[in-house]
Amino acid sequence: MAQPKTNHEVMNRSFATISQDASLKEAYEALKKNLAGPPHSPGLVVIDAAGKYAGLVTMDDFMKELARLHMAACDQPGRPEWLSTFFSKCEIVGFQKVVEIMSGKRLWLRSSDSFEKACELILYKKAHLLAVVDDASKPVGIITRRQVLEEIAPRLFK
Repeated sequence: MAQPKTNHEVMNRSFATISQDASLKEAYEALKKNLAGPPHSPGLVVIDAAGKYAGLVTMDDFMKELARLHMAACDQPGRPEWLSTFFSKCEIVGFQKVVEIMSGKRLWLRSSDSFEKACELILYKKAHLLAVVDDASKPVGIITRRQVLEEIAPRLFK
């Protein structure tokens, strides 16, 4: 029987980070760039002032914030001016900080952990992205849903 893989063996070492104090506008630009070119990751690893893991900011986090703004603008369905109200609220969002919408504060793994743990977290928590950290809590890699699928699918479809 093959030795179980560790996260260190599977993780992607090419990933983008952003400060928890960055504006959402900066995060959106970084995420857009990240999705367009390598590493094509569904999110950014958020770091604190000491360079330690603080969380993740993903497209889902942005969509949740937009949904929240939409609900605030549309408290009366069918209101003809909802779109202008929505966009005026959206303008304010650019000044918010990443720390205000980031997720994954507790979703991280050690590089020495079994890759099975990453698979379990991604499948159970329906996460798109997990950060892999070293013993000093500094990010050293990421594991994505795609990596989990690429590892598991060949076993399913033998």
